[in-house]
Amino acid sequence: MAKKLNWKYAIGEIIIVSIGILIAFSINTFSSNLASNKKHREYRESLIIDIEDNLKNINRIIDQQHLKVQELEVMMNNLENKSFKTDSICNILYRQRKSPTFFPVSGTFKALVSQGEFGSFSTDLKRELFNLYDAVYQRTEYNGKLYDKIYVETYDKEIHRILNIRTKQIEDFDRLQSPEFKKNISLIIDEAKSYLSLLEKCKKESKKIVELVKDDEG
Repeated sequence: MAKKLNWKYAIGEIIIVSIGILIAFSINTFSSNLASNKKHREYRESLIIDIEDNLKNINRIIDQQHLKVQELEVMMNNLENKSFKTDSICNILYRQRKSPTFFPVSGTFKALVSQGEFGSFSTDLKRELFNLYDAVYQRTEYNGKLYDKIYVETYDKEIHRILNIRTKQIEDFDRLQSPEFKKNISLIIDEAKSYLSLLEKCKKESKKIVELVKDDEG
């Protein structure tokens, strides 16, 4: 004779199995959320470091470009007034041989894009980050390269023609006081001022975005 099915026992087993499945699913979801939150925090912290590094570089370059404009304007005024001291001109020409420009740190942003990890960031913050990296930074970097090109083709050629880099002595006084030299230096001053304007906008935008990233909790 077949045994009578114990419905209460069967139902109890089903309930226990269902509860086990729900618990396992909840634990899995919880673990997944923890991992996702951890990854978001890591990306967030890395973005903050990158943008703050960019701000440090921008501030350093702004200071150096301001000094460039200031010294070259002093030199130009002295040349115009014929009141210059040779040592002073030599020092300015030698100091301003280099013209640093901005190249952004963008490793974290590129990783977020390539790995599709932007999902945990708010839509507004994503829009701001793409604008910062793909518009503001790229425009500043592009104009910096143009500035570098002009610098090499004008100032760099002028100082190698006028100044002995090894001895730091003027070798061509006629060229130093020529209209062509003054024209080229004026061009560099104008380019430096334009580049400074871009850097200031870049700095302002970076400061805004880094605060938004700090406030984003995912």
